[in-house]
Amino acid sequence: MINLKGTKKIALFTHIRPDGDALGSMNGLALALRKKGIEVDCYCDSEIPSLLSFLPNAGSIQNGALNNYYDMMISVDCADEFRLGKYKDIYLKHANTVNIDHHMTNTSYAKHNIIKNLSSSCELVFEVIKSLNIKMDDEIALNLYVGTVTDTGHFTQANTTSGAHLAAAELIKYNIDIEDLSQKLFKEISKEKLMLIKDCITYMRFFSLDRISFIGINQDMLQKYNLDINETEGIINYAINIQGVMIGICLTESAKNTYKVSLRSKKGVNIADIAAMFGGGGHLQAAGFMINGCYEDVVERIIKECEKALELV
Repeated sequence: MINLKGTKKIALFTHIRPDGDALGSMNGLALALRKKGIEVDCYCDSEIPSLLSFLPNAGSIQNGALNNYYDMMISVDCADEFRLGKYKDIYLKHANTVNIDHHMTNTSYAKHNIIKNLSSSCELVFEVIKSLNIKMDDEIALNLYVGTVTDTGHFTQANTTSGAHLAAAELIKYNIDIEDLSQKLFKEISKEKLMLIKDCITYMRFFSLDRISFIGINQDMLQKYNLDINETEGIINYAINIQGVMIGICLTESAKNTYKVSLRSKKGVNIADIAAMFGGGGHLQAAGFMINGCYEDVVERIIKECEKALELV
């Protein structure tokens, strides 16, 4: 899959506002490549969420300038070049780039693109590591398992495939504490986040005969509980898990008139096209994008496109 002949130094990148799949795939690949004697530096143009700071190699991820020469640059879980943030230009100018991703909306922006419609980028990186004949270990396995389990919603979402289960079955042969991991990732939340969720539910809005649910989170709500935008991860589930709802929306203010939008859907409703329309991307039933504008105008535009998507079902 990747030709490493003569490669001594690699820069790895993942997308802004990284999730478990982004960090798991980057960390797992970095740890694996180092076992082949390759020097690897990891970069991400965002802070690492505290929830995922326990991942092996997470403490080594940089967000400063690149001061070294690299034989190769690899991006993981990054559907388009803009998701690289401030590293976009330096990546695109490099002569030897590799793009490893599982999003079918990927724009194939690298010199060599490894794109497969799998459950997660971690599942794909697992294939890459095996193709390079690199021996797995506990730290690599933990990273890849976390990415697989988080991107499939604990194996509950439409992208959960037999391949995802087979990969997980191989990975949990290593020293992974499943109970502790599940507690960290899916069960435990802070009192502050619980109070934010309470407010989100209180002010949730419904559209299109209750088939669309909408959660809005502004900076005042985050500051009220001393939370940052990374800690809104998972709140979208309270919108989509309501009986009868077909599309769930979570709009979070990241700066004045700038919003992060997460979309989820059920029963084949295509929200990837909605996200792409606004410059984002993702999967058929899980996607997202950033948008600028006046709050109510932004909400109206998003709801209008979601209603169009429902008409196609």
